[in-house]
Amino acid sequence: MERIELSVLQDALGIGAPWAIKSVVVDAENQRFNIHLDLHDRKKVLGFFDGGRKDSQSLAVGAWQYQTVGNFRCIIHAAIPVASDSGVTSPAVMSLAAFLGHPSRSYSNLIRQQVALAELKGMDVNVMSSVFGLEPSLITTILDDLQKSSVQSRSLAFLPTEVDPSWNKILRDQMLIKTTSLPLKLLLSKMKLTANKVSSEQQRQELVQELRQFFVANTAVLDSEIDQICGISGNTMQQRVKVAKTQQKLVLPALKNPLWLDLLSGKLKLNSQSVPLNLLISRQRMAFLQGHNVREKVQAIETIREYFRKNYRSLKPELVLLNRAMDIRSKTLLRLPEADNEIWQKVLTDDSFVPSDNVAYKLLLAKLRSQLARDDDGGIKIEAATRVREFIKQNQKSMRRELDTLIAKVGAV
Repeated sequence: MERIELSVLQDALGIGAPWAIKSVVVDAENQRFNIHLDLHDRKKVLGFFDGGRKDSQSLAVGAWQYQTVGNFRCIIHAAIPVASDSGVTSPAVMSLAAFLGHPSRSYSNLIRQQVALAELKGMDVNVMSSVFGLEPSLITTILDDLQKSSVQSRSLAFLPTEVDPSWNKILRDQMLIKTTSLPLKLLLSKMKLTANKVSSEQQRQELVQELRQFFVANTAVLDSEIDQICGISGNTMQQRVKVAKTQQKLVLPALKNPLWLDLLSGKLKLNSQSVPLNLLISRQRMAFLQGHNVREKVQAIETIREYFRKNYRSLKPELVLLNRAMDIRSKTLLRLPEADNEIWQKVLTDDSFVPSDNVAYKLLLAKLRSQLARDDDGGIKIEAATRVREFIKQNQKSMRRELDTLIAKVGAV
């Protein structure tokens, strides 16, 4: 193809900076356009995957089914920067351009979003195959991936990509979004004024991307607004969306997850009815304690994790407890104030600020208060706050009441 033709095709497919079409290979026999992309500015894409961490950047080659042009399917080929821990349906991957996807999959974000929304609207695999021109096996893979995704990813799965015409309709006041979100109202007001002044396609696309990124960053509080953009209406469909977004998929904690240490130390009790599992945990606890090096200790954890992997069907109650513990740990680590927050000094000086019946906690506070009475240097105060914070974090299961009281008072300090 001539250069001008590449430019036209690039605009038609919504491929923009930092990407550009390098070449197109026509496969007439299979009715495919193999479109090879070149990345002009790697830094603009790296942030989506790993926040710009230099130690985790690498290039992975992928090929993704994208839009159709006439009777030809467009397959996008590109080498994208990707972190080693980016999941197939992670928010980082879903936030990429519509024509990209995860290197281990053959579907683009556009195809994934179309399939996710079509399933909500009641289409079965055969109907989707006919409507979107996709192989049933590819649709099944997408649905399986979405089912295994996190709650956050499930909320993002339905959000239209930047090539969806709904974003332009919003900016041109052709689609009105009802919202109670003040930040969104202010942003829309500002962007609509700007949209009326832009003259180039690139400027218009930048506005669309900025608006979509706002939705990506605030997905958790914009459920109703996203439903409006997707055309989801009616109680039945809205209820189906709610279930799809909140339904939890049981996952096996990663090898490095501290929950395995809690399980081996006895801090986490599964109360399992499985005799083989209880015996295995008992044996591996001994192996862990007697391990002479890190490798032997890790092997003890690997043995338990592998047992869960092979017997997950019969260990669902235990997996539910593990998932709940992961959720509690995640929420606590995100919500617990840092040690330099002045709320910890309130805890240390006022016994009634966060009342507790936990004997170990009260003894710790008494010891720290005695130390502070002798020396109230700033460094000592921070060290004392760190010890209180760490104690609550490590004993969150038995200190839920204290933790809830603490979090409730954060804003009042």
